[in-house]
Amino acid sequence: MANERGRTLRDRMAYWSPPQISVNSLKLAGTILMVLYFFSAAVVQNGILHVSQYTAEEFNQLLAGDGQAMLWAGIGSVDSAVGIVGVPIFAYLLVQGVEHTSNLQRYILTVLAFAAISEVPYDLAMFGQVWNWSEQNSLWTAFIALVMLWLMKNFRGKGMVPTVLGTVFAAGGCFWAILYLLRERKGASYGLGALVSLIYATAPLGFVPVALCGGERRDMGRTKYAYYVFYPIMLALFALWGSFI
Repeated sequence: MANERGRTLRDRMAYWSPPQISVNSLKLAGTILMVLYFFSAAVVQNGILHVSQYTAEEFNQLLAGDGQAMLWAGIGSVDSAVGIVGVPIFAYLLVQGVEHTSNLQRYILTVLAFAAISEVPYDLAMFGQVWNWSEQNSLWTAFIALVMLWLMKNFRGKGMVPTVLGTVFAAGGCFWAILYLLRERKGASYGLGALVSLIYATAPLGFVPVALCGGERRDMGRTKYAYYVFYPIMLALFALWGSFI
């Protein structure tokens, strides 16, 4: 009887497979996580709590004596921690874009254009200034990563010197290089990516939906640019929201 139950369980496990997430669903999930992160940074931290105006000691004193500030600090912390989960998702989507785009150069230029468009909204949302050179929006990171991946793709398998150069680009590309070089070995790719992403405590959780992504994608036509357009619009709206609080 016990052996029969064991066989039944094994039979069930043989037919069970984890749920699959499409690339389109992954994009939507990443967008929601991005909204949570920037809501925390632009609205809660900058607009409501004005964190940058306090020293660490002063801010702790504020939280100790103001219950509402403590509540908002908690909301901001949770949103930020959850939003960071989107980091590996966007890294994976970037690699998928490199693999499936019909025109990599146009893809790179598109990201570059929206990085430039998003910079002022980003600075307004994050710093309350039209220009702030201390930090740039994340599309600039994506642009640099895409250039590195393009170089890796072009130098691959063309001799020792190109291989060495490709290795240098891989080191610079970090997340994207790991995912690209190991794109056919998912276990190793996700494991190494999770280790790198430990600089953000919750970021490795993003590899759960990435691992469940089956690669299925729906052709969105020109609407695929909606995600790029949404980014600066979201930043501008959060900047306005934060400035009126």
